[in-house]
Amino acid sequence: MEKKVKIVVLGGGFGGLTAAQSLDRYLRKNRNVEIILINKTPNQVYLTQLHEIAGNRIPDDGILYSLEAALDQTRVKLVVDEINKIDVKNRRLYGVDNEYSFDYLILACGSEPAFFDIPGMKENAFTLWSHEDAVKIREHIVNMFELASTEEDAEKRKEYLTFVVGGGGYTGIEMIGELVEWVEDLCIDYNIKASEVSLMVVEALPTILPTMSDSLIENATNYLRKKGVQILTNARIVNVTANSLTLESGETVNSRTLIWTGGVRASSLVANSGLELGKRNKVVVNEFMESSEPGIYAIGDNTYYEDKSGNVMPCLVESAIQSAKCAAYNVAAEINNKSKKPLKLKLHGNMVSIGSEYCIAEVMGFKLKGFLASAAKHLADIHYLFGISGFGFIFDYIDHQFFRKTRNKPTVIKHIGVSTSAAWLALLRIFLGYKWLMSGIDKVNSGWLSAGDKLVAGASTAPIGPNTPDWYAQFVESVIYPNAYLFQVMITLGEIALGICFILGLFTVLAAIGSIFMNLNFIISGSGDMWFLVVSIAMLAGAGRSFGLDYYVVPYVSKIIKRFLRRGEIKLT
Repeated sequence: MEKKVKIVVLGGGFGGLTAAQSLDRYLRKNRNVEIILINKTPNQVYLTQLHEIAGNRIPDDGILYSLEAALDQTRVKLVVDEINKIDVKNRRLYGVDNEYSFDYLILACGSEPAFFDIPGMKENAFTLWSHEDAVKIREHIVNMFELASTEEDAEKRKEYLTFVVGGGGYTGIEMIGELVEWVEDLCIDYNIKASEVSLMVVEALPTILPTMSDSLIENATNYLRKKGVQILTNARIVNVTANSLTLESGETVNSRTLIWTGGVRASSLVANSGLELGKRNKVVVNEFMESSEPGIYAIGDNTYYEDKSGNVMPCLVESAIQSAKCAAYNVAAEINNKSKKPLKLKLHGNMVSIGSEYCIAEVMGFKLKGFLASAAKHLADIHYLFGISGFGFIFDYIDHQFFRKTRNKPTVIKHIGVSTSAAWLALLRIFLGYKWLMSGIDKVNSGWLSAGDKLVAGASTAPIGPNTPDWYAQFVESVIYPNAYLFQVMITLGEIALGICFILGLFTVLAAIGSIFMNLNFIISGSGDMWFLVVSIAMLAGAGRSFGLDYYVVPYVSKIIKRFLRRGEIKLT
């Protein structure tokens, strides 16, 4: 029997998981390969949301996504082990639990904090680079408020309540944004005046968020300063102790909390592999993502790659995903004796959430802030999660981000975070379905499905009321009136379909979106029922998963979609 070609992907982050899934797709017709994904935990940690755990915005499991679930419908074997040595020459990996041989290796180990030899930084600062880091920061901040609440010494109390973020890049600004919101709750919980709390960002460069446009940097800066955050730029930290940090200017800031986000470098595991390294211990690769050792590829944060124009690949999620697909394609091409393809990096933009209520983004040349930027960021997250697991992870994401409250929100949506049992929603869902079904049946009995001169709202009433906006009235006159019978049929059948879906709990979220859209149209025309709209919005909370077919259908559909994704029959750019 011919020996199988063994491909190992080391690391299950954004790049590693994408590489493993892509290998399965590119090599689906080649049964003489074995694909192994090695990760030190059974979950992918959604690293770009670590600040949400550290800032107590979402629950502990809110950034953990099962690798086993993501690899369902593939032949990739998941191995949970921590690798501590790479033997490039002998093609072996040495882990805590076992040793692993390979013919091809894709390094996706990610990166780690860089401390730049600043005295005391590694020993005394908190880092935000793992799930454990985020939990540790959250618990420490709570502890600082607890200590301050009983401390009578003014200087110690000030140290406890001064929180410093070192580094004004994406991670640093996102972290301080979470603290801005969370400390409001903590001050109430521990009976501490908000004026006693100091929040500070210390950045060595002349500006925060240096890769963003000037206008968005100004937006972010103004927002933080209005929230009381002190932003120090051109301020390099030169020394750190357990209760203070010293700047290059000689200024000392007394604080028990320094969260360091000021720099990254490639994983030490990769740095000690013997491969050719570039800046910050990153593996030098060619345009095919191949390292100095044939058959060994590096992607994402592990990679030092310059294009023909001298542009260095940035440490971004998009970079990790695109370089992963490139490396996977080229490994498969080599095995199948086909031509390799170079990386053509195409980045769509950057997004920075500053707490749960504000965001800035540059997306495909557009500059966004506030709600639109937040929506773009959520859509980007959902796009990625759909790509790795169909609908399965999307419901978890929506649940964590919008329906599982771990801290208060000072806006009108603060009660969205209160968890609710889907069983109670099921009763409301069935009643909503009944109302829609009866409405549709009434229209059938009134002749809405019979050709004639009736308008959408019936024989005696036109779909334009006294408060109908001009733009909607124009739409009715130019589109609906000339096609009255078609719209009558669509609305009638739509109401019946919504009723059946809600009663059966089938595709409830899609039905809820349709119900909301239909009700908004009715309300604008002056004939809607606000009750329908409000209840329809409540159905977005996953009401079909309790006493409904969604419990069975959604996982099945998710598997089907994943199967098509693995085969490449559905492509996500």
